[in-house]
Amino acid sequence: MNLKTKQFLSNLPYDLSSSIAVFLVAIPLCLGIAHASGAPLFSGIISGFIGGIVVGTFSKSALSVSGPTASLTAIVLSGIKDLGSFDAFLLALFLAGMIQALLGFLKSGALAAYLPSATVVGMSVAIGLLLIIKQLPHLIGYDVEEFGVEEFDITKEDINETYHDPHESKETNSLTLLMHAFRNLQTNVLVIGVISLLSFWIWDRYFAKKFKYVPASLFAIIIGTSMNLFLGYLLPGGALSQDHLVTLPIFKNPSELFAHLDFPNFSYWDQSPVWLLALTIAFASSLESLLSVEVVDKLDEENRKTPMSRELIAQGLGNMACGLAGGIPITSVVVRGTVNASSGAKTKFSAIFHGVWIGISVLLFPKFMNNIPLASLAAILTFTGLKLAKPEMFRLMFQKGYSQFLPFLVTVVVTFFTNVLIGTFCGILVALGFALYRDNQGAIIMVENHGRFRRIMLGEILGFLHKARIKAVLEEQPSGITLEIDGTRTLHMDQDIRELIHDFRKNAHRKGITVILGGIPNMENDIESLKKEMSESYQKLLRNNQEWVEEKTAEDPEFFSRHAEGQRPQTLFIGCSDSRVPVNVITKTNPGEIFVTRNIANVVSVDDMSLFSVVQYAIDALNVKHIIVCGHIGCGGVRAALQGKSTGLIDNWITHIKDVYLKHRDELDALPEDKREERLIHLNVAEQVVNLYKTGMIQTALAKYGFPEIHGWVYDIRNGQISEVDYKDILHKELSGLYGYPK
Repeated sequence: MNLKTKQFLSNLPYDLSSSIAVFLVAIPLCLGIAHASGAPLFSGIISGFIGGIVVGTFSKSALSVSGPTASLTAIVLSGIKDLGSFDAFLLALFLAGMIQALLGFLKSGALAAYLPSATVVGMSVAIGLLLIIKQLPHLIGYDVEEFGVEEFDITKEDINETYHDPHESKETNSLTLLMHAFRNLQTNVLVIGVISLLSFWIWDRYFAKKFKYVPASLFAIIIGTSMNLFLGYLLPGGALSQDHLVTLPIFKNPSELFAHLDFPNFSYWDQSPVWLLALTIAFASSLESLLSVEVVDKLDEENRKTPMSRELIAQGLGNMACGLAGGIPITSVVVRGTVNASSGAKTKFSAIFHGVWIGISVLLFPKFMNNIPLASLAAILTFTGLKLAKPEMFRLMFQKGYSQFLPFLVTVVVTFFTNVLIGTFCGILVALGFALYRDNQGAIIMVENHGRFRRIMLGEILGFLHKARIKAVLEEQPSGITLEIDGTRTLHMDQDIRELIHDFRKNAHRKGITVILGGIPNMENDIESLKKEMSESYQKLLRNNQEWVEEKTAEDPEFFSRHAEGQRPQTLFIGCSDSRVPVNVITKTNPGEIFVTRNIANVVSVDDMSLFSVVQYAIDALNVKHIIVCGHIGCGGVRAALQGKSTGLIDNWITHIKDVYLKHRDELDALPEDKREERLIHLNVAEQVVNLYKTGMIQTALAKYGFPEIHGWVYDIRNGQISEVDYKDILHKELSGLYGYPK
């Protein structure tokens, strides 16, 4: 015995029991959907049989089950009316199957990978909600609507004309049907429905693991059917009428069976309405099959994935067979697949066996099948709906953000009030809108604002869809700046984007903007113009130097000779590298009065050898009396630390500022955004002052000389004012008991 045979035999009990559960649910669904489609009732049975045998054989899906689907009833109904005959419709169905199979051979199933997961989840939740609201009337004995109809609105084709019990004269939608159901409930049906619900729940909760070969759905049907027989024995008229039972056609002999078969009329092959309907059925049923298989695959505990192109081939062969034998369109159906998975199916043989049971039941024991209460089947589908529409799904999707929640919600709502195809299409459109928005935002990775110099970093792939975003960013740039358009990360740029950048650069002089292009493929800077500008700015520095020398010499002939003798600064200034903080200008001091070192964001780091070489020289050689740590409003390093964006090599440096933020996070996060940056600038200065005090170099100098004094400043570039930073609380809190100074 080979391995495959062993696996088949070990899975056989599970597949057999689950196939019976699916088959029992499928029978009334097949009949109800056929009726709602305006097709002969027996066509639904034929399609259920073919969906199990043909599709089950050729498909490689482990758990999905195919059969007639309620979402195609409108297409079938209008198709039969438009073509004028059922045999012409069957030809369209046969051609649709051929198109589906061709799509499968062309590997079109790969398109399933592009279906947004939010819409797939939304579809399953909507189907679950519809199942619940649609099965409640059947649970309490109001079976005026055909079993298996899933649309919210109710048409005359959805109504069971043979229904004899009291009912309203007109039903418009599922909500009115539900309200009428409570006014016309049947007590005996309600009893059987409630007992079936309890039986399912009790078995599934307490006995399913112990008796693995008997699914809860099968147990509920056995209990419900037995209860119906018991009520008939116990009470006169207690048994359910045929209105509330499965109604399979009964054939006295094989000739009656074959009389119910219809065949396609191939003489219609050259009529365009037939081909148009074939295309409609092919694409609609293919889309629903792909969606349904996606949902059912998620229920597979073994995490097996269905080959989607192979599934299209199987569905195509199934619809070809339905067209030839007088059926209606089939797809993979979420409801059947969910019942199959929850009943413990292991392989695709469950789907095949369910088709076998459909055929056997029609041929051999239709009278026995007609004793099964619809309320028991409704109980199974109600639990199936609860499994698909778990309330926590809404919470989980909401937690994923609006880009996931809104497509999900739109799919749920639209599917609930229309059908699976329209709902899924609307959900995909919303998801596509979010995808386009995110892609559009990705056209610009970052806009760096360095005052009069700005840099726009372009994304990797730039097409015509990004044109509006890039244009908007370019047009919002202020006058009189130097703007670099950085395309070093760009791998592809459409001609539309090249022309946009070219036109912007051409007209930028009107706003006084100097444009520099960086790394944009096949676009270069105006080198001659750029070189001229660079030369002018450089020569200006030399001219300014000559003017300054002349001015100083005129004021004080000994100015330079006196400075050449040496420097005697009283202050060491540790500041930010920002060009808007000119030390001698803002303090109105002369050369030689302040010893200066700078870095980004005036950070004092113990591993910065350059800084502490300066500090040591200032103390030991220059004998400075004051050290000033000076930050400034609008510090780019502090802003970069707050934004948390990658800025290249500077990332490692501004980690020191991020540490300051984390240390004072509670205080900073409580502030509005426009105040947070300014407060962090002050705290950063205070922390850097404390870092200086902690060093052995400063501690030794304080013990030996009693100086230098250390001060914290913040320079406000908006008004030129310097404010002192109060760091004493932080200093005494951190140095108390560990350092000797300051006292």
